[in-house]
Amino acid sequence: MKQESVRVLFFGAAADRAGTRETEILTDAATVDEVWKALEERHPGLSPMRGTLAFAVNGEYARGEDPVSPGDEVAVLPPVSGG
Repeated sequence: MKQESVRVLFFGAAADRAGTRETEILTDAATVDEVWKALEERHPGLSPMRGTLAFAVNGEYARGEDPVSPGDEVAVLPPVSGG
């Protein structure tokens, strides 16, 4: 059985720390937290940002325990400043 991937998009400072704006993670199924762990291994510079980042799955804000399925798109969003 072929593993499918999850597309990950980085924005703002998260893209700067990752050194890319987009990557793919191979997975059969996961949670946002499991995708994050894979991203930390691949892009260690992201680790210090974990407490300030938000995530979205397929355009909807997501928490760490929320599911991520093969073919989904996960956005890694830095903190937004301003008012």
